[in-house]
Amino acid sequence: MSLPPGFLDELRSRISLTQVVGRKVMWDARKSNQAKGDMWAPCPFHQEKSASFHVDDRKGFYYCFGCHAKGDAIGFVKETENVDFIEAIRIVAGEAGMQMPERDPRAQRQADRRSQLAEVMEQAVQWFRLQLRTTAAEPARAYLDGRGLGAKALEKWEIGYAPDGGGLFRHLCD
Repeated sequence: MSLPPGFLDELRSRISLTQVVGRKVMWDARKSNQAKGDMWAPCPFHQEKSASFHVDDRKGFYYCFGCHAKGDAIGFVKETENVDFIEAIRIVAGEAGMQMPERDPRAQRQADRRSQLAEVMEQAVQWFRLQLRTTAAEPARAYLDGRGLGAKALEKWEIGYAPDGGGLFRHLCD
């Protein structure tokens, strides 16, 4: 999904990182300075008792001095909720009271086109791999065997055979 320019900046400016992180941690009152947006807590990403997890609300980022986890509000939600980037944006936007933008029709068409092309490429790969098993591909198999490429390598690298005659085109048109 393509987001309009400036949407993420607007989202980050509307949401307080301490508000997002505060749902998952207990702030250390001795180390934290709420007036400055400088908050400390035990890290939610690893087990610890000391407050090595730092949130700088003014700069909009967090950092753990123990496990070196770092990021912004979207990254925090992505990691703690185990969701993808767009779903994390949806969650943070909901907390900020922002509507997710509608999908751009042009971007949707481009995504659909990419998906179709990927499907055609996958069909081509499968067809070429199947052709390697035909009798016409015997010289190619002998060559690959002579080069030390066994069945595992052929499978791993999805090696196939392209015979003469435009067979792939006919296969894809059927």
